[in-house]
Amino acid sequence: MSNTTLANMVESFNLRDYEGAVRYSAEGLALSEGRNEAFWMGLNEACEGYALISERQMARAEAKLVGSMEKLRNFGFRYESFEVTAALAAIRLAVEEVRAVRAGRKKIFDVSIVPQLRLAAKADD
Repeated sequence: MSNTTLANMVESFNLRDYEGAVRYSAEGLALSEGRNEAFWMGLNEACEGYALISERQMARAEAKLVGSMEKLRNFGFRYESFEVTAALAAIRLAVEEVRAVRAGRKKIFDVSIVPQLRLAAKADD
C-alpha cells in the first residue's frame, strides 16, 4: 500500500477537496491488489459519496456511501495506518443524514458532520 497516496487522500479529504481525494483513492485502487484492492475500493466510494453530497446528488451519494461501508467494515479497527472504525462511524452518520434529506425530514445536509479522516500515529522504534 502506498502510504504517500493514502496520506495525500486523507489530506485532500480533510480539506474538503473531495475531487482530489477521489483522484488519490483511484490512484491507490489502480496500484492495489488482493485485500488492498477492496480497501481502496471502499475509500474511493467514500470519497465519491462525499463529492456527490457536495454536488447535492443525494441518491447517488447514498449508494456510494453504503457501498463504501460494506467494503470497509471488513478491515477492523485499523488497516495499515488508516483508522477504519472512525471513518465507518462517520460514513454511517452521513448515510442517515442523506436519507433524512431525501425523505424531506431535513432540508439540507448538515456539513458539520463531515468527518476528519485520520491516520494512526506510528511509534518510534
